[in-house]
Amino acid sequence: MTKTYRILVTGATGFVGSNLVRRLSSNGHDIHILTRRSSNKWRLMDCFLDLHNHTIDLLNQKELKGLMTEIEPDVIFHLATSSMYGGVQRPDREVIETNLLGAVNLINACNDIDYKCFVNTGSSSEYGPKKEPMKETDICEPINFYGISKCAATLYGQSIAQTKDKPIIGLRLFSPFGPFDDKSRLITYAITNALQNKPLLLGDPAAVRDYIYIEDVLDVYLQSMEIASGLKGEVFNVGSGSQITVTYIVNRIIEITDSQSEIKWNSFSGRAYDTEKWEADIEKVNRSFNWRPKCHIDDGIRQTISWFENNLHLYK
Repeated sequence: MTKTYRILVTGATGFVGSNLVRRLSSNGHDIHILTRRSSNKWRLMDCFLDLHNHTIDLLNQKELKGLMTEIEPDVIFHLATSSMYGGVQRPDREVIETNLLGAVNLINACNDIDYKCFVNTGSSSEYGPKKEPMKETDICEPINFYGISKCAATLYGQSIAQTKDKPIIGLRLFSPFGPFDDKSRLITYAITNALQNKPLLLGDPAAVRDYIYIEDVLDVYLQSMEIASGLKGEVFNVGSGSQITVTYIVNRIIEITDSQSEIKWNSFSGRAYDTEKWEADIEKVNRSFNWRPKCHIDDGIRQTISWFENNLHLYK
């Protein structure tokens, strides 16, 4: 019989978080989520009653400490973030408060709890542009406040793991995609428009990303629960280990959906992170987790298209 845990998830209303909550719930775990009063819970509406929801602001240190003492989670998955979609970043203060101070407060609120795993979710944006596949040993040179704030949170988590002997690890996600993804992200945007034969207004056709199907990402989170205690302070890339062009992604979506959408490249100027190389080196996560992505990009796109065909109404 698989062991079950009391698990706390922040950012549960987001793309990765909502998929993680579903996976954990299907395995019988006791799931607690933290949400704000302003949180849009549409991604969780079909499973919300199975969760323990706590409305709280991560910046409220006193209330957060009290809640953690009350819940006493075995596992903490921290995914709450002020994300940057379509190259648009929230105001600097909000980014720092959410991405850095929120992580700091949550880690500190759990200091007196004997948890077995704390996963702090990071981003490939922490690295900044590189000319080779990104390694965890690379110098981080983020080029925006989002990357800076995520990198600072990673470093804080590492420091607490080392100084207080806590099982905190960091997962630097590259470009996950799949069901419930945000409508402003490339694959969701392309699929929803293609299914409706709407034009696709796109940027640089040569831009690259390391795309990874969401179920492969979740495999790492779940395995973290069992091995984090032996990896205190470590950081791991979670990507496919292979970059791919935007052109390839869009062409495959058009082909699979048999869409009549018109593709309009260079509809907006390129972004600073649209470089010739954006790829994860996944040797470390493979070695420590014995993990490699199972889902090929084409299969992931097909599965995502199939989901959107049945759920397109959620995006209108």
